[in-house]
Amino acid sequence: MTIRVELRSKLVEAASYEDAAQLMRVYLTNGQMRDYVEVPRTVFEQLVGARSAGHYFMEHIRGRFRHPD
Repeated sequence: MTIRVELRSKLVEAASYEDAAQLMRVYLTNGQMRDYVEVPRTVFEQLVGARSAGHYFMEHIRGRFRHPD
């Protein structure tokens, strides 16, 4: 099952998460989309619950999780 959440951020427009694949997709406000694999569901939950999704993305996701091959 895939969950998608719209976010109010200057950097992150939305994020989706697929449990079975542990795949998180981040939709940026500049139109780019980034996929990250082996992401625990808790990281997705923290992103969508963060006071600043953009800050959380920069500090805890970008550069810390790998992209699919």
